[in-house]
Amino acid sequence: MLRFLLTRLAVTVPTLLGMSFVAFAIVALAPGDPVQMELRAMGIVPKPEDIAAIKAAYGLDKPFFIRYAHWLARALQFDFGTSVATGRSVIAEIGLHMPATLMLSLVSLVGAVGISLALGTLAVMAGRFTANCVRALSIVLVSVPSFWLALLFIHVFVLNLGWSRLVGDGSAIDLILPALTLSIGAGAAMGRFVYERVRAEACEDYVRLAIAKGVSPLGILLGHIGPRIIGSMTTVWANTLGWLLGGAVIVESIFSWPGLGQLILQAIGQRDFPIIQGYLVLMGLVFFVTSFLADIVLVLADPQLRRGLADE
Repeated sequence: MLRFLLTRLAVTVPTLLGMSFVAFAIVALAPGDPVQMELRAMGIVPKPEDIAAIKAAYGLDKPFFIRYAHWLARALQFDFGTSVATGRSVIAEIGLHMPATLMLSLVSLVGAVGISLALGTLAVMAGRFTANCVRALSIVLVSVPSFWLALLFIHVFVLNLGWSRLVGDGSAIDLILPALTLSIGAGAAMGRFVYERVRAEACEDYVRLAIAKGVSPLGILLGHIGPRIIGSMTTVWANTLGWLLGGAVIVESIFSWPGLGQLILQAIGQRDFPIIQGYLVLMGLVFFVTSFLADIVLVLADPQLRRGLADE
């Protein structure tokens, strides 16, 4: 088990380094001067000497690879610099918006898991016609863009019914529509995986033995098939959580949810490079952590895999 975890970490470190380089390069080589934009936003006519002084203060006057080396050394200490727009540290800005995004992602994940289990098990246990309808519905829900679904919910529940408000203050009631928007697509995608896994396990000998013993279909599903697929499902849930954390930018912007989506869109508009770089690295780190935890759960939940690792 320890060897597996160390190997997993050893493989991931070069990936994270490569990801950090790509994130730094994309932002650093992007067109636009954040210093000039910030001075103009403050109503100051940018002078060459002022621009040079500010660039020197932020280290933007150094060659590309030297800037990357300095930035990486600070990033390893979770110091991603200072926001050009606000003057606060990048970690402070991300920490200010992260709780809202984390809350939205966790609630969306819970909803997506519920939807996936309902769609997947219904497609297996229902008749052929109903199962085909459920699978067709899943394909439609997966194909619907999240921004279109968000606009549809706003038209129905905000403009017509008045059950919610478009611009909220981050309270629980403002969480419902964005969480539902993210849950539907993710739940439909995971529902197809649940269906395939349950169908595959339903053909195993232990299921036939349970049927011969007179165990009910629900008892077979919960007591026999469920424990066998929980490991693989945990991996899917972890990857979905990482996708929700990084992919909620558009939905957060549409519903004015005060999360990282608002922060990164403002940073892009203001060419706030330190914020953008810190955000990209953070999302890569989130995917790594969620995948790593999912691997641990998968090993713990699968006795055969655990024995195989112990024999190595």
